[in-house]
Amino acid sequence: MSVLTFLSDFGADSHYMASFRGAMHQTNILVPFIEITSRIEPFDIVEAAYLSSMVFEDFAKGSIHILATNVVATSFEGHLAAFYKGHYFLAPDNGVLSLIFGEAYSEYYLIPTSSYEQKIQNVYLPFIEKLIEAKSLDKIASKADRFNTKTRINPVNDGEELRGTVLFVDHFGNAYTNITKEEFTKFIGDRGYQINLARHSNVSSISANFADVKEGDPLCYFSDHGYLVAAIKRSSAEKLLNLRKYKPLIIQKR
Repeated sequence: MSVLTFLSDFGADSHYMASFRGAMHQTNILVPFIEITSRIEPFDIVEAAYLSSMVFEDFAKGSIHILATNVVATSFEGHLAAFYKGHYFLAPDNGVLSLIFGEAYSEYYLIPTSSYEQKIQNVYLPFIEKLIEAKSLDKIASKADRFNTKTRINPVNDGEELRGTVLFVDHFGNAYTNITKEEFTKFIGDRGYQINLARHSNVSSISANFADVKEGDPLCYFSDHGYLVAAIKRSSAEKLLNLRKYKPLIIQKR
């Protein structure tokens, strides 16, 4: 079943989220509403794009995904809609969608709005009602000639080192990087390696799960969505290894 998801930097206790929910209940939108998270770091479109890219394909095709990040108390040029891998996306024109789709993607549509609107529900909800009925963006919106794009933070590979970046830290202090399993496997080949987590902490193997190590030991594993994660069993890699957002994580060949 298709759903409507919502990902934002509104904050768990913010009135912005309650206001959006209240407005939605006054519409004819009957699809299930799922809040992915409202705890994105304020204004951080990189984190928003990273999380969305990890989870959007877990929902049924035809689902509609709202990315309401860097939208409050911020200046930007309108709102965009897009259809990507069978899913619909709605977001402000601040470059967040290009971080999911890549800079080469250009099939953006303008969400009609006559002027700047602080409450995004006044822009998105009428558009979603039309989209659910039309089931096609080109029937309800015009193509965008101009749109903002951002460049992804990609791992750097010099042949002997693969340098990644922490882009998200979850509730348990596990640090998610931008290194994919495919990139890691291609870089390592048949060589040994060392993953440097901190000055005096490293690992030389990928764990299948937390059962592979003792309590308090560091480990690296690939998430269900294929990204390299650094963690400490029953503790926080963010606190104990200082693996915070945008910190580098370096893999060296042996």
